[in-house]
Amino acid sequence: MSMLNRLMAILMTAGNKEVFFKRIAEFYPSLDPRYQEILRAYEIAKEAFRNDIRDDGVQYFEHLRAVGLITLYQRITDYEIIIAAILHDLVEDHPREWSIERIRRELGERVALLVQYCSKPPLEECGGSKEEQDRIYHRRFAQAPREFFLIKLADMLHNVLTLNGCELEKRQRKIAETWQYYMPYAEKHGILYYELLDALEMVKLS
Repeated sequence: MSMLNRLMAILMTAGNKEVFFKRIAEFYPSLDPRYQEILRAYEIAKEAFRNDIRDDGVQYFEHLRAVGLITLYQRITDYEIIIAAILHDLVEDHPREWSIERIRRELGERVALLVQYCSKPPLEECGGSKEEQDRIYHRRFAQAPREFFLIKLADMLHNVLTLNGCELEKRQRKIAETWQYYMPYAEKHGILYYELLDALEMVKLS
């Protein structure tokens, strides 16, 4: 079984809270404050995204949990990285309720920094230009800590795996974006490189 197939099996069999936290409990018992912080982040994300649906018709929260699972698949046990993985879209998608400053106050400096690297800068700070927003976002990758790529490449892998629910134009755009901006860092840091290669090939063939 390939690495990607093993990962997909994990994603298919861990699609609920109970199974997710059984995995967390493998390294943090439930009374450990770090387990409790992951649980709090999980509930924050579930509430914030309760009405959000992805292009494939699936509840958006399923994507956030999947990114958390892919982080665990990488044998990451650092609770702040797991928290940031679960919350990686929170500020960008729900800026009225959740600012970076609120993340910093409630979940700490390191989580806030990782979520900020995962978030595109506000459009108003980019002159209202989506192109400038994307340019600044991708340019920051060169300065980002390796921990950011543990999260962002997990995010991109799950995005690629779920592209079949999107229109052709978006699939093509996301595939090109993955090759241009993410695969060089996946190879450089040795993070999910082969899983992404297999996923991109799978999408191309579908």
